[in-house]
Amino acid sequence: MKKKIWLLPLALGGAFAALEARASRGSCDTAPDALLILGCRVRGTEAEEMLRMRAETAAAYLREHPAVIAVPCGGVVHDDQEKSEAQAIREILLENGIDDGRILLEDRSTTTYENFVNAAALLADKGIPTDRIAFLSSEFHLLRAGLIGRLAGVRAQSVAAPSPQNEKLKNYLREAAVFPLLPFEYLKKK
Repeated sequence: MKKKIWLLPLALGGAFAALEARASRGSCDTAPDALLILGCRVRGTEAEEMLRMRAETAAAYLREHPAVIAVPCGGVVHDDQEKSEAQAIREILLENGIDDGRILLEDRSTTTYENFVNAAALLADKGIPTDRIAFLSSEFHLLRAGLIGRLAGVRAQSVAAPSPQNEKLKNYLREAAVFPLLPFEYLKKK
């Protein structure tokens, strides 16, 4: 009996690893109407490397798909931030040749859940259909972010951005630790 108890965590861990590996490639196979670019850490006025990688990947994607609207997401989350995550993303998009007229700023959210809710409302207010949305985040975050989007009522395809090589293991381990808590987080929001 004791030997069989160890099978459950191994099976769950293997299933999670398989789902994470599949999600980390992204699922976007057609150009969406809008691309939500999920924010992450800004210190002072500077985007950290992971946020810069997300924004630069988004800029490349937007250059390939010139009809897609960009929605940088993220407010001021930490005390040491002097600008929102969305504003930092916007500046990187502009540096990379994306026209400001294609950018809708969602700069009020402090969580991934709020990113989806606020961005969908912003798009709806602007008359942009919300049935063809994609989101871009770091590859390790795509599985959890996609599920959070669904919990927020937004079904979106995903676009993968790379993350710093020296942070990959830490980030995947953190995802494995917080992933099982998703249902409890959602219940708090209802």
